[in-house]
Amino acid sequence: MNSQMVSNKVRAAYGIGDYAICLYWSGVGLYLLYFYTDVVGITPLLAGWIYALGIAWDAVTDPFMGYLAERTRTKMGSYRPYIFYGSIPLALSFVLLFWVPPFEGMKLFLFLLSVNLFHRTCFTIVSVPYSSLTARITDDSDERTKLTTARMLGASFGTLTISALGFPIVLWFGGGEEALGFIFLGIISGLTAVLILSITVRYVEERKFNFTAAQLPSFSRVAVSVANNYPFWIVFASILILVSTSVMFNNNLIYFVKYSLDLHAYQGLILGVSSGTAFLAIPFWAYAALKIGKRNSWMIAMSLLLIGFVIFYVYPISTLNELLIILGFIGIGNGATGVLFWSMLPDTIEYGEWKTGIRTESSLYGFMTFAQKGAIAFAALLLGVALTQIGFEPNQVQSEETLSGLKLIMTWIPLAGVMISFILVYFYPIDKSFHDKLITEIEDRKLANAKN
Repeated sequence: MNSQMVSNKVRAAYGIGDYAICLYWSGVGLYLLYFYTDVVGITPLLAGWIYALGIAWDAVTDPFMGYLAERTRTKMGSYRPYIFYGSIPLALSFVLLFWVPPFEGMKLFLFLLSVNLFHRTCFTIVSVPYSSLTARITDDSDERTKLTTARMLGASFGTLTISALGFPIVLWFGGGEEALGFIFLGIISGLTAVLILSITVRYVEERKFNFTAAQLPSFSRVAVSVANNYPFWIVFASILILVSTSVMFNNNLIYFVKYSLDLHAYQGLILGVSSGTAFLAIPFWAYAALKIGKRNSWMIAMSLLLIGFVIFYVYPISTLNELLIILGFIGIGNGATGVLFWSMLPDTIEYGEWKTGIRTESSLYGFMTFAQKGAIAFAALLLGVALTQIGFEPNQVQSEETLSGLKLIMTWIPLAGVMISFILVYFYPIDKSFHDKLITEIEDRKLANAKN
């Protein structure tokens, strides 16, 4: 296939893959802490520790998975075999993740932690190679933006699905017993994801590169290349901050709706509106990225998020409609982060190759997912500590002080992250013309080396 142009079939097949990925990613992000505290019945602090340790495990496995996948050579390519063979174990681990075991005390803690580590490992085996496919499909910056737009549409629709249908599935199939309902949620999500990932593997092809696994740079040379890639570190730090935003706001949103507004029956609608507006905003942000650049679009989106979180905090929300309007506004800003981030990241690969002569694809994606998981681990642990400090007790009537503290931690921590991200991306140097220059000089360098 032409390395510059991507067909609509390939674009759709790749994009739909992130629908499956986000059934797991958003399923864990939205529901796992709630499942631990309000269904299993452990304390927020223990729940935060299990969640954080599971995600921290990814800090080890993600870079290793990227390094391994980049060096894999099969008839299916480097990355697709992991997606194909890893999808079924990943689905089974997701079902097990939302099972309430017949244990107590330390046995319960160790079981939950072990299952979490198993699921995180299975997720890494599939998600890191999947993310790495972007740079392997095309090296054109605009095509990557379009490809990433398709991916983010799939991801956001996956998040929308698990957000809007998660609690309805739990409540319907559970018949009032949430523990049973979560098992059904895991089964339905897992089966759907296996089917969809098989479509991605079938229709997405990897470009062939004229080098063998043995010719790839060593881990130490890769590390040097990454260390000298300052645009990567800007994107790295920015998403690390924004992932904390997502955890602190989205996980607390379920508690806020249940305990502060007494709207637990509307969780599906509320989470659906929050993710649905982000989904609908993606084409706008993709168009903005093409017209005014990724950096400028990012800074506008951060400004909208800043306004949205301030309104959420200062406005005395008391009705369902008020909450939905504010969440819709925040969702518009959130719609930008995925499509812009995942289209900026591949461009940093060419910057690193131009700067150091070393091309690192899956390794960079491994480091980036390490950043995401590290931020989530820290935020989850911080959330568990914060909920304990404000006196939160699962399935109990909360005091006014607790509810006030809940609103505080779900807005001001994200606000700080949004402001820092705004400042960081201001210094991001890669625009369309600069990226075209990088590609041209890299190709000229390859031709000169070939003649020699």
